[in-house]
Amino acid sequence: MVKSILPGQTLRNRYKIIKPLGSGSFGVTYLAEDLDLPDHPLCVVKNLRQSQSQEELEAFINFFNKEAKALYRLGNEHSQIPRLFAHFEEGGEFYLVQEYIDGHDLSQEIFSGNKLSEAKVKQLLIEILEVLTIIHNKNIIHRDIKAQNLMRRNSDGKIVLIDFGSVKEISKLVGNPQELTNVSVVIGTSGYMPNEQLNGYPKLSSDIYAVGMLGIYALTGIRPQELPKNPNSFEIIWRDKASVSPFLANVLDKMVRSNFNERYQTAGEALQALTALSEPIRLTTPPASISPPSHFFAANQRFLIGTGIIVSLLFGMGLLFMTFSRQHTADVETCPETNVPSNPTTSPDFVDSKNNKYYGELKNRLYNGCGTLIYASGQKYQGRFKDSKFNGTGTFIFANGARYIGQFYNNKYEGIGKLIYNNNCQYVGEFKQGRFDGQGICISKDGSRESGIWHQGKFEGKNKTCCE
Repeated sequence: MVKSILPGQTLRNRYKIIKPLGSGSFGVTYLAEDLDLPDHPLCVVKNLRQSQSQEELEAFINFFNKEAKALYRLGNEHSQIPRLFAHFEEGGEFYLVQEYIDGHDLSQEIFSGNKLSEAKVKQLLIEILEVLTIIHNKNIIHRDIKAQNLMRRNSDGKIVLIDFGSVKEISKLVGNPQELTNVSVVIGTSGYMPNEQLNGYPKLSSDIYAVGMLGIYALTGIRPQELPKNPNSFEIIWRDKASVSPFLANVLDKMVRSNFNERYQTAGEALQALTALSEPIRLTTPPASISPPSHFFAANQRFLIGTGIIVSLLFGMGLLFMTFSRQHTADVETCPETNVPSNPTTSPDFVDSKNNKYYGELKNRLYNGCGTLIYASGQKYQGRFKDSKFNGTGTFIFANGARYIGQFYNNKYEGIGKLIYNNNCQYVGEFKQGRFDGQGICISKDGSRESGIWHQGKFEGKNKTCCE
């Protein structure tokens, strides 16, 4: 039983109650002001319920003191965990005084019927796991991670983890109530609490289960306790209820395994797996299939082509080869110029581990749509991507100034294109599998032309290539 505290009442001659913030079976939470400090800053007072027996009361006091000390240490070390200001007994009641977090809890973002995008869910999971890693590194289990215990702070938008196990209702004690080294109380919320925690033996991976269930809730819009389970394996059935990539789905599945040994064992492990999926398949070097003939780089480097010439060449190619047939149909959709900046000045949308920078559209953590990929080596691709591969119309610029303008398929020249060497020699025509193949024109550096049919990079019947 918890006695009600009236607004205006002062505890310890210091903490003046303003109003109740919420209530539960464990007690009542109040907004208060600290009269001992300048400007009377706000704080949170939690009044815990009394235990039903002397034995439970003694065990609870011991447990409460250990948890309060842990929370005090964590809050002082990490800004995304509330600081503990005081814990005391007054009038036979137990109190915690904590830092007030000005913000909203995640139940305003994650709720029944609301499906968040995969990108938002992934970012949210990363933010939660980053905070949880601090706790797990201290070998502390939170035991009650859910939307209501995660606050988004107004001042900076960061996630703050609140309501540690010491302030939750003790539903039962198991084993020796005096022995609290191995957590001997069952604390948690239905749907977020795995079997081992329900049985009174929570692990660090029990928190991982709760975070995973929160992620699934955000993706599906279905409350965890309402999700079906496989009757044979007891695993959660949820993938058919969400639009999610197999990569994130696999991570979430591992987070919520019924067997705690099959989950990520700590927040750090889960965070590492999740952030590893943040990097799309990267083209750290130009694919071998788009390299020009071997003599390409031996040519001199006097030739550079201006933007106006590029536009005219693309237009001319469209007119000249619009009737050509191709055995393989590539994505010929082009990108508006505004979608493919040649020299972006804004921050990149993605930077990979080799400092290659991507500006453009992303889908399922892959380059998809229009974009610009600038390699650390100085090479650059501008155009369309599909699943992080050059796919559609684009321009690949080599470090020495040479370039290919035209159509790509799976990182290869495929369709109609123009390969411009850096000595002003060029091939305009059909490509297949990254080679001159089909009808085309070779324009040498002195302006002479040779047109006809090309096969696997060579002029048919003459065993010669272009720009030798």
